[in-house]
Amino acid sequence: MAYKKIKSGEANFISEQSFNTVEDAHNDTNPINEEEVTIQDIKIDNTRIKKEVIEDVVGQQDRTTK
Repeated sequence: MAYKKIKSGEANFISEQSFNTVEDAHNDTNPINEEEVTIQDIKIDNTRIKKEVIEDVVGQQDRTTK
């Protein structure tokens, strides 16, 4: 048996990407580079622990599979 830790909350981020024209930027077409996302702040509202049953596992302690 394993346990899964689940966190939920909110994040503030900035996304940047370059385009050749205003129309391309507006329509999100023909980008010059890949989108770069920077996370500014994270707020965790809730944390919970959940049992996770893994099928076909021999010896739940070492988590080796058949």
